[in-house]
Amino acid sequence: MAHLRTTTRTPAQPAPLVAGIAISHPERPIVQAPGHTKLDVVRYHERIGAWLLPHVAPRPIAVVKCMDGRFDDCFFQKHGPRGRGDDEESPPFMRIADVADVVRAVQNGSYEFHTWGASFPRLERPDRITLDLDPDTELPWPRMQDALASVRALLDRLTLRAFVKTTGGKGLHVVVPITRRHTWAEAKAFARGIAERLAGDDPALFTATVSKDARVGRVYVDYLRNAEGATAVAAYSLRARAGLPVSMPIDWSELGAGDIRGRNYSIDNAEATIAQRRADPWADYDRSRQTISGAMRRALGI
Repeated sequence: MAHLRTTTRTPAQPAPLVAGIAISHPERPIVQAPGHTKLDVVRYHERIGAWLLPHVAPRPIAVVKCMDGRFDDCFFQKHGPRGRGDDEESPPFMRIADVADVVRAVQNGSYEFHTWGASFPRLERPDRITLDLDPDTELPWPRMQDALASVRALLDRLTLRAFVKTTGGKGLHVVVPITRRHTWAEAKAFARGIAERLAGDDPALFTATVSKDARVGRVYVDYLRNAEGATAVAAYSLRARAGLPVSMPIDWSELGAGDIRGRNYSIDNAEATIAQRRADPWADYDRSRQTISGAMRRALGI
């Protein structure tokens, strides 16, 4: 007589809680960041939340979602689900209020946080200009340093204070805080004027033209991120790329060192980098809002 084989099931482990949010599949490996799991990514966001929140909480956000721990099937999500009272003429904005919201977004597949160039409640008035310096992949770091020095020199001549951060990719962002007195069209036109002045002064190094052919051996100054609804990756956000690089605010003085782009800052060292700093290089950002004057426009030929 055959005996029935009985099996004993191991009780399922309860989902770990991070910032009060239950994390499903915490052990799921991140394929392009060997040694890291979904839970590592969630806990990074919980710990970095105090630094990330000032950049994302005041603004509409978009996220890059990647399912199953893979970066070859990601998508960009700009709007959240509709709720009661939402305007049927326009999709609802996505907002982050606290660390729990950040963790919830990551639990649901978000790896990158991108933000508008305007803050609530005055979304019709931008409060920053972002110059996205996007170099040819073959451009050596010393030429990128030359480009950044030229950008800073031009902004100095315009008496504009700017802040710089890595993007987690091959480029860098130069961000100019502005007062909420300008329309989107005015901010974009001013950013375009900066890009075209750089390209006009040094056409061998800069281009303001989006075509790939124009970028060969040059730095493309992308001013289109200053249009209404356009976004740029937030400071301290991870990037859904090999090694999980981080968009890191830096001091201008750090540009004199070796190549700091790409994975120089990542999930592995971002927190240590912050802890070792004597000061936040963006500490004066909110106190540095500047008005675009007529003299500045005339200097750029606008």
